[in-house]
Amino acid sequence: MNWCWSVILLSVTAIQGRRYATNQLQGRIYGQQQQLHRRHGHGEDFFDTDNWNWQWHEEDYLVTNWQRKCSKYQLGNSVKSFIANGVAADMDKFPYLVGLLLFDSPRIFQCGGSLISTKFILTAGHCLLRASEGRVYVGSYVYANAASAEAVYNVTRSNFIINERYDGRHGFLDDIALIKLKDPVALSPRVKVIPLARNFFSEEFLQNELVTAAGWGRTSDNSTSFNTKLYYVVTPVLSYDKCMCYYLPGLVNRRKHLCADGTGGRGGCDGDSGGPLVYKFRGMDYLVGVTSFGSAGGCEIGHPTVYTKVTNYLAWIYKKTGIRAP
Repeated sequence: MNWCWSVILLSVTAIQGRRYATNQLQGRIYGQQQQLHRRHGHGEDFFDTDNWNWQWHEEDYLVTNWQRKCSKYQLGNSVKSFIANGVAADMDKFPYLVGLLLFDSPRIFQCGGSLISTKFILTAGHCLLRASEGRVYVGSYVYANAASAEAVYNVTRSNFIINERYDGRHGFLDDIALIKLKDPVALSPRVKVIPLARNFFSEEFLQNELVTAAGWGRTSDNSTSFNTKLYYVVTPVLSYDKCMCYYLPGLVNRRKHLCADGTGGRGGCDGDSGGPLVYKFRGMDYLVGVTSFGSAGGCEIGHPTVYTKVTNYLAWIYKKTGIRAP
């Protein structure tokens, strides 16, 4: 099972009279291509804050500190991909998962989303950033198939609520958005709302816990088309300290991201952006992440998939939707 990514380049330019070479950023977002022209600057931890104003000697320290922290991990790129396909899902296994068919004429984007109330869907910001309209398929086991869906909704730009801090130019921070439906969804055994992550679902709480991701994306790097059948994969949550070592400094943010282990080639690929990362707590599914990005090297090389961390955006979600905090 896999997600929607594009290769991104990080253009590193002269700062304070000093010129740095252009580096290829090993992260691809499940949707569009973009270029990053700003440098990732950070505060005391050098990995956790969003501060774009820094000096060249701070950059040297950032890279050196990153190398020091990551040297203890064995992060090879040659992992064999023998279980990348995930597992085919039963028809009613993910009743909160919706299929998104999005249009930016003449282009078409495939994404997923999660029903968090009868009128709101949570998805990735990059899925909606350039879309002018789209269709939402609710209660469907087969992607973008009206006959198999419980309901199909037409949506336009006016229905999209993209996080104000996400503009697609500064990497993968704040990659989260909402779709407001004109009419409420009728709930049924095949259509249900998923509760949002609880505040105490911290990185430390979830570390090494099993989480589930689902979507209709490509099932391997060699796939020539998207999936119509729903697949899912179960993987453990990976620590931030290890996850950030797979990507250039600053790309993964402890406060805003959650990572799932990609060992054995498990993870996302083109088409799964915006879909859910789910944690089962005391017998109930909770939405803990929104599929955001993964390695530019491919879907099956064993690198972690990175998700927007829902707990960091609970206040924003409650404010925009009117959903009451538990």
